[in-house]
Amino acid sequence: MNKIIIVEDHFYFREGIKLLIENENLGDVIGEAENGFSFLNLLKTQIPDLVILDVEIPVMGGLETIRKCLKIRHNLKILALTRQSGKSNYLELIRAGVMGIILKTSGKNEFEKAIKAIANDDNYFSQEIIPLLVANTKVHSF
Repeated sequence: MNKIIIVEDHFYFREGIKLLIENENLGDVIGEAENGFSFLNLLKTQIPDLVILDVEIPVMGGLETIRKCLKIRHNLKILALTRQSGKSNYLELIRAGVMGIILKTSGKNEFEKAIKAIANDDNYFSQEIIPLLVANTKVHSF
């Protein structure tokens, strides 16, 4: 069973993710944090298999938190959560080391697919952001 930490500043959203994980037997939630600083402190005592991390967290932003936590535990599997679907730093998140990015507006089934994929060492990206990733990685010739 996957050990999961949820990093999300909105209590009710965090609780919803936790209920989904528990009700669908996707893993055991071993910790919760409402910001990046609290999460890094939590990593001193907890060893998760998977981290579900909101990239718009206070105190220490998601991107900085991702970079720092992977220096502490380089093999963490990270699923980034974002409410942004237009302009965003998706490529920067991937370069920083996330295995997946999912929109907060995604439904229950997509959350389940994302968690299962990343737990199985696969990548997962919300369907809405794939065209943006492709557009940003195209090589232009002059």
